[in-house]
Amino acid sequence: MVLFRLGGNSEAAVNASVALCLLGVGTAGALGAGWDAVRRRRGASHDVCGDPPIAPPTAPSSWASLLMLASYLLLLPGLFCVLFSFNIMLDFGLIKLGVGPGGGVDKVPPLTESMVGLMRLLRDTNCSLGSAAVVFYAVVIPAVKLFLLVFAQLRSETPSAARCIWAVQSISKWACPDMFAYILLLYLVRGLNHPRMLQAIMELDVGFVCFSLFCVCSTVASLGIHSKDEGSSSPCWTPVARWLGLARASQLVAAMAAGFFLSFVSGFVIPVMALRVDLDDMYSPKGPIPAKMMGFETQPVIDQLHIPELAMADVSLSDAVGMLGSWSLRGEADCFIAFMMILVFVATLTIADMAALGAATYCLRCGERPRALEFTRMARTLRKLSMLDVMIAGVVVVTLCMSMYHKDGIFVSMRHGVIALLIAEILHYVTYYLVISLSQLHATNGHAYDDLTELGVGLGQIKLGADGI
Repeated sequence: MVLFRLGGNSEAAVNASVALCLLGVGTAGALGAGWDAVRRRRGASHDVCGDPPIAPPTAPSSWASLLMLASYLLLLPGLFCVLFSFNIMLDFGLIKLGVGPGGGVDKVPPLTESMVGLMRLLRDTNCSLGSAAVVFYAVVIPAVKLFLLVFAQLRSETPSAARCIWAVQSISKWACPDMFAYILLLYLVRGLNHPRMLQAIMELDVGFVCFSLFCVCSTVASLGIHSKDEGSSSPCWTPVARWLGLARASQLVAAMAAGFFLSFVSGFVIPVMALRVDLDDMYSPKGPIPAKMMGFETQPVIDQLHIPELAMADVSLSDAVGMLGSWSLRGEADCFIAFMMILVFVATLTIADMAALGAATYCLRCGERPRALEFTRMARTLRKLSMLDVMIAGVVVVTLCMSMYHKDGIFVSMRHGVIALLIAEILHYVTYYLVISLSQLHATNGHAYDDLTELGVGLGQIKLGADGI
């Protein structure tokens, strides 16, 4: 009897791991927040006595320290536990055909991988670019973050410590780009399921849960480490902001915001990834499907059953969010983690960051500098948490990684939605640096900047008038 099953852990075990991980990081954050409250009360008494503060400029909050520790405890299971498992099978009643590595007549082994196992498989299949990308994001970035954190605490009184903390906050979210692509891959594989002829199942496992929570929690915890936020704006943008002036820069920000929302909505509803099972190369002698079964030619029978048309699926972010929400309500806790990652970190926080930048520009135009500075501080924080750029990189990386399954007839590709989202994120980046530069110019120069801008415009108009005469 042929068993159509998945590898890895059961759904109950995955749900239990989600509950334990959330309980662990929640407890760590709550204990740290409680200790911070105690320290604040003690600090208030120190202030009354006139004692100087004892915390260094880059001292992390207790909640940030404990949350960071808890998140790094999740890193090892995130690397070594099962990341995902999927299986695809053609069912002809008495005969089962497994699609994928090791598949064949009455052979339907599941494809089960951990993060470390995926790195090893990519190396062994000569997919060097995909292997290097996975190693960089999943191993190098977490290691660099840890090194910078330790260095910053050892050199807490030096200017380099603040730069290290700023670097940690900036790169922290970049540990998890491929997690987003695995979420989309979950939708794609399940989208191939057309009982009874074509069956497809997939589950995200404990490794996905642990690594995703590591990425999210370590990113949030890094924001609890005090920093002067050095390097928030690029030096090349300051001359651009000064040349544009506040009025023209505000018009440009409004135009880019409109372009961002149009591109984002388009990219959200247009497919971003596609999965195809190509049966043409799977027939004997190249593949596992025999030329004849029970005396009949196999390929004409499969074509008449329209299986090639069924063996394809596309996914957009809107489709993924809807189905992940449905699967979450059905009791799949890993799908709830995936649902929150796309809806909150990819969509909501990115839109909120763009809205904060627009509000900061409006306040600058109205002369409300204190409120503008509040919105720019909010935008800096939101940018470090928003993960649209990370998701786009993840789609690219996993598309490269899945190329190792081409020989087995499984093809994963990018779709036009990625281009729309990339345009939206480029506009997001440009808007961010322009608004931050405008805010810094106003913070340093104040009204003098406005007067010089208006004077420059007036002199330009006088010159044009003189040339006309």
